Amino acid sequence: MNILLPISITEAMIGAGTNIPAVDADRGEVAWDPASHAYSIDDAVVFEGKIYSCVKPHTSAASPTPDSDATHWLYKQPSNRMSPFDEYIFTKARRAGSLKYVLTPPFFNGFAIYGAEADDVIVTIKDEVGGGDLVPPQTTEMWEQAFGLWEYLYGNLQKTTKLTRDGLPIRPAAELIIELIRNSEDVDAELGMLSVGQWRTLLSPITDVGGTQFGVEVTPKSYSYYKRNETTGEYVRRRGRQAKVINASVVIDAAQAPAVDRLLAAILDIPVAIEASNLPRYGHISTFGFVTGSVVSVDWPTARVNIKVDGNV
Repeated sequence: MNILLPISITEAMIGAGTNIPAVDADRGEVAWDPASHAYSIDDAVVFEGKIYSCVKPHTSAASPTPDSDATHWLYKQPSNRMSPFDEYIFTKARRAGSLKYVLTPPFFNGFAIYGAEADDVIVTIKDEVGGGDLVPPQTTEMWEQAFGLWEYLYGNLQKTTKLTRDGLPIRPAAELIIELIRNSEDVDAELGMLSVGQWRTLLSPITDVGGTQFGVEVTPKSYSYYKRNETTGEYVRRRGRQAKVINASVVIDAAQAPAVDRLLAAILDIPVAIEASNLPRYGHISTFGFVTGSVVSVDWPTARVNIKVDGNV
């Protein structure tokens, strides 16, 4: 079982090579103007990576800013540039043809991408900003693995929307470059979630492999609206977003129980990336969401971790 302890990405960690501007005028974004600008209801502005909507007409001043002025402004969503770094997958960064992020988070050893729409993803890591290649450019084609020969030959193969990497060399000031490419320059590359941090693996006793036991449950969860008229039998259905719920049991060395207990406490109230294994047949046991769990001391050499993940939309 692999859990990504995330690093909070700030504007200061986004490098100049990123091809989505802080205020993306091509997507209709407008920066907040503190210099006595008259705002009307529903005017939208970008301030520190977030989009705010005007709820009461007023004339701006240097203070208060939209983030501290609930009388006039209501938070709406992250900006196009910052969308992959909030807590939702459906809020996506978009750019026609290609989408590129250059990041400098400290001491990371992996990342997870969810909600991606791309034909190829290119990943490069430099030992420092503008330095030499620590990990040369690696290109991944974003296609799902076929379930079998029939699906490979005759099925409608789909693009995958997920990509994870672990075991990356750790540096205090490495530069991570991730580029999503579309085959057509007129088609948007999209990125719903980019989580960068330190992967923690729950190892089985006396081995160096994950301790996830067979019997993991993966349940689709729907947020659709459905209501039936009990008199006529007719119903109203509105398709909504979908997520995953994962229930798993992991056997670990008893000596690791205190560290795992602390890890579960550290991620208790934040959404994280989690996957049971990087083997293809277990690729579906993976999501981004809130993790709860318990550590059970089974006997002197072993402990068991019961984990539940409520996936985010």
